Amino acid sequence: MKIACALFLLLHLQQVWTDLQYKLCGYWTSSKGFGLPAFTERIILNDVTVFYHDSNTKSKMPCPDWISTTVGRDEWSSIHDWSDYNRYFFTLGLQSATKQFNLTGSLSDQNIYQASGCCTLYPNGTYRVLVTHAFNGKDFTSFDMNTKTFVAAVPQAVLYKHLRERDSVAIDGVAAFYKKSCLERLNILKQAPALLIRKVPEVRIVEQQKVGSITVTCHVTGFYPPVVQVVWLGPDLQPVDEGVTDVLPNEDSTYQTRKSVIVPEEDVGEHTYSCVVLHSSVPDNITRVWGGEKAGGMAVWISLVCICLLAAGIGLVVWWRCRTRDAVI
Repeated sequence: MKIACALFLLLHLQQVWTDLQYKLCGYWTSSKGFGLPAFTERIILNDVTVFYHDSNTKSKMPCPDWISTTVGRDEWSSIHDWSDYNRYFFTLGLQSATKQFNLTGSLSDQNIYQASGCCTLYPNGTYRVLVTHAFNGKDFTSFDMNTKTFVAAVPQAVLYKHLRERDSVAIDGVAAFYKKSCLERLNILKQAPALLIRKVPEVRIVEQQKVGSITVTCHVTGFYPPVVQVVWLGPDLQPVDEGVTDVLPNEDSTYQTRKSVIVPEEDVGEHTYSCVVLHSSVPDNITRVWGGEKAGGMAVWISLVCICLLAAGIGLVVWWRCRTRDAVI
């Protein structure tokens, strides 16, 4: 029964893996002080930057060569147009928040308004949108797609909410973009060459002896893109919540993660356990098997090896003495 469940899990994971999720996000920052440009915009697909612009640059990124279709180039022009639109409204957000929080004098010299808008396409076809704004690192407002209204997270955001909703044409444009245009843009930008890079993960198993059990860790590193699934298969495994379980960056632009389980001492040497890693760089999966070994079992094997060596030594001595005696005769 357990084997059947494990096989079902693997088949399910591989089915999910046939199509990666795509997440397109725009990140905008309006700031005063901190030595930053007054406005920055960055568009990222998964973790790859496909467009960047800030107020210190005189021009915006030209359309890259890998966008060769007319529709794609029109969409790139739309990105340029939206950049001007975003700069106006997020600068308005900075000014409104600074005033509503009554930050005057030196308190008005260093403030930052950040906004992000993301659309995500999942393998099962589900499409989701999230638009949030923050002021000085704290939630300020968000956009509700269903009602086409801004939701104030704090009382100081109510003025900005009314300022935005007063322009019904602009609000309709924002809703239309995230309901449809963001997905169309995602499908165009996912042809970026940087998204095609694949690096195969290195997988190794490390064990740590504890009282009454062994913690076995599957360490996965050196992979790209960062989306990965790590699954332990085996009987009576207990997940370990402590330690690093998130995907973290390496210095060489690859990523790493790990997943640990606890194997009861009485099960050590009785069962095998498999760490299965699924990543887009490999067609199927990478599997590493850990079987463990009881201390008593190890002692038995060492004893057997010593007996064999001793027997071989005695046999060698007997053979040498017989050979010497024959030579004398």
